[in-house]
Amino acid sequence: MKNKPVTMTAVFATLCLFSSVSFAAGTFKQYLAAKTDFQTSDWNGGKVTIGTIKGVVETSSSTGNGMPNGTSVQFCMLRSFRANDSIDLVANCSFTDKDGDILYAVAERKQGDVSAGSSGKGRTRFVGGTGKYTGATGGCEYLTRYLPDNWSIVQSDCSRD
Repeated sequence: MKNKPVTMTAVFATLCLFSSVSFAAGTFKQYLAAKTDFQTSDWNGGKVTIGTIKGVVETSSSTGNGMPNGTSVQFCMLRSFRANDSIDLVANCSFTDKDGDILYAVAERKQGDVSAGSSGKGRTRFVGGTGKYTGATGGCEYLTRYLPDNWSIVQSDCSRD
């Protein structure tokens, strides 16, 4: 019985160590191939586009606990406003991995367009999630390209704080 406080302290320290690992920093790359479903309408001298992006993301080159290498499913709801030569695009996204854990993100872009043949660079912020992504922060710099037949591809360089 004399060693019980030492044993309990060791168990508590081990639990704290392993629970904090899921929040550890790391970097990773992501490649997305997605199908888009957009509707566009004229509005106030510009064009408003709303719609969804659904695709498969391959995560690679993961260091630390950035995001596990492998495949996840991405779903985004997008809204953009384009007037003159500027765009204000925001997409609320979720990434669901093989374990069913979800990483939530907000993507923003101020260049390019959403029509086939266009591209643009933007930034994604992680805003939490479920399971291993609970409390996740960090984000990505990305380049998106819109292809014919409502396809898009995205390359991202990411880090998790």
